[in-house]
Amino acid sequence: MSRRLPLALLIALAVCLVPSPALAAYVRAETKHFVVRYATEDPRYVEAVLEELEAAYTLFVSDSGFATFPGSIEVRIPMDVGGLGAEYLEDDGDGNPVPIIEIAPRATMREAAASSATGMTLEDAVRSTAAHELFHVLQDYAALAGRGDVDETAFVEPLATAAQELAAPGADDYVDAAIDLFFAPDGAPFLDRTYDAGIFWVFVLDRYGGIKRIPGILAAAATEDGADAVARAFASEGLTFLDLWAKFVGAWAAGVLPDADALARFTETWRRELGLRSLRLPVPIAACVWKGNPLTLDHVTESTPAADVLGYADSSVGERLRLAHAYGIDVLSIRPESPSALAISVRAPAGADYRLAVAGRRGQTHELLSLGEAHAWVGSPDRYDEILLWLTRGEDGAGAYSVELASRP
Repeated sequence: MSRRLPLALLIALAVCLVPSPALAAYVRAETKHFVVRYATEDPRYVEAVLEELEAAYTLFVSDSGFATFPGSIEVRIPMDVGGLGAEYLEDDGDGNPVPIIEIAPRATMREAAASSATGMTLEDAVRSTAAHELFHVLQDYAALAGRGDVDETAFVEPLATAAQELAAPGADDYVDAAIDLFFAPDGAPFLDRTYDAGIFWVFVLDRYGGIKRIPGILAAAATEDGADAVARAFASEGLTFLDLWAKFVGAWAAGVLPDADALARFTETWRRELGLRSLRLPVPIAACVWKGNPLTLDHVTESTPAADVLGYADSSVGERLRLAHAYGIDVLSIRPESPSALAISVRAPAGADYRLAVAGRRGQTHELLSLGEAHAWVGSPDRYDEILLWLTRGEDGAGAYSVELASRP
């Protein structure tokens, strides 16, 4: 649970010129670590924003030891942020960078909460946004001190999105943010993803040390890039980025990612929105029936609603099967009608490092049967309603692949 602090707000009224075409009255409110300025807003909402910022400060700085800029952090609640929040650096006039946090007004925050596919409340939205933007302040400070990198996409919004979940575990809005990954898991190289990559880091932090792990990841990103930075951060466990990614894919295949209830709410909301009888995410892009005879899957056979949701799709019916992007994901479906043991072999491009997770589904329950190299076998496959193959790969191996199914005595 997130901790919330009782606040004694010091309110001072003043009238001044603001940097806009109009004159406006602003109100100044202070807490121990923040100063907020706003023109027209409910003071109770401003108090809630400051309360959540202080709670996030306690978690990140006081309790977890993150370093930050000296002095109070300025917070602004403008009429339009262009989102739920923003963070950036300004010059204090003497050449020193100072952080600025912007938080959306109450009306915008309420609208975002109401449109959430996971059932987020206004309080959740404020708590999560406050933590997200404060974490960006900490990232900026680490980068200026040589202990972080805010120029590499893989470690900016993805980590901030995971950090917000640590401060606001009931919000689960990182699930909403993962929409592109859910509907088009091979739509982009994973290390180029932004907010939708937060779900991976939520998983990693849940399994490998929580908030205390983040400074090491930031520090590794200051000296290494992409997957190499992750490998450096997890060197003590001997884990590469692909190792961690495969574990994430395996947990997803088994239905044991954190916040499974939020994932279910997200999927059900989109099922209703799309008017579908059923929906699972990711949507399998190829399907077949196992009758005990050799079979090859090498083409996309199933359509997905990705284009309706995102405006683009990562596969089209009739195309050759291929993982176009590093750390992309394809899901294939097998409906078993034979008890004959099933051997699964992935034929990938030369030099490719493919990883395969195999899950058996009975009703709504998933069981991870295999995770690792690009081959597996399943005894008595007809024990399951469906067998799902989750394929991913590392940096090498772009090109078409196929999956061969054969009986195994």
